[in-house]
Amino acid sequence: MVRRLWVVLGLAACWALTVAAPGAAQIPDTFTNLKVLPKDIKKNELVSIMRGFSFALNVRCIHCHKGDDPADLSTVDFASDERENKRIARTMMDMTTGINATLQTEIGAVRPKHLEVTCFTCHHGNRRPETLEHALVTELDAQGVDSTVVLYRRLRGEFYGGAAYDFGEWSLISIAENLSRDPKKLDAALALLNENLVHHDQSAGTYARIAETHLARGDTTSAMASFEKALALAPEDPWLKRRVERLKTKK
Repeated sequence: MVRRLWVVLGLAACWALTVAAPGAAQIPDTFTNLKVLPKDIKKNELVSIMRGFSFALNVRCIHCHKGDDPADLSTVDFASDERENKRIARTMMDMTTGINATLQTEIGAVRPKHLEVTCFTCHHGNRRPETLEHALVTELDAQGVDSTVVLYRRLRGEFYGGAAYDFGEWSLISIAENLSRDPKKLDAALALLNENLVHHDQSAGTYARIAETHLARGDTTSAMASFEKALALAPEDPWLKRRVERLKTKK
């Protein structure tokens, strides 16, 4: 039985069947150098597994396999181990197979319909298995605030509507809250929160987090103004009411 390799974490592989039938016909009928898949695997089974990897990571064959033209599979050296991604893929196959075997052993009896770990579990249609926070904080540390905002806009433009990153109202709020724990990153937190208002202009949570960030900078006037905007959007919120009253008594 073919190992359930479409449950791979962190794997990149081939997009063979996303092209028309002539493209699939360019794939060899027999395979060499198979180290994880069964050596006698049928062509249609292997291509189906590769297609699953492809959709989960949004990549083409040459992401893992040696070749230059993704449209001409006859030029792809599928047996070659030259590409590092292919070597990583094998490790991911073994890891994910192990995870799912453990899940079956440990919880299968009580939850026989438990979800298996798949490529999509971590990748969500993105070749890099990362969260939005990881992408933005990495950019912030390397390139600064302005570049981080630019990256957010690019990712939103490219991936919005898919599952690769969370562009919901609370995503940047949470990231900004984590950033604000570092006094050196308060400006970055404010920049991301202001960007959030571009897309969620009625977000009381965003205004409240802006207020807290101003307080962390010692700016009570700006904090009060933002709290009041938050309260205007969510007038029945008991936490916001208490927060505004408490700040008023300190002034």
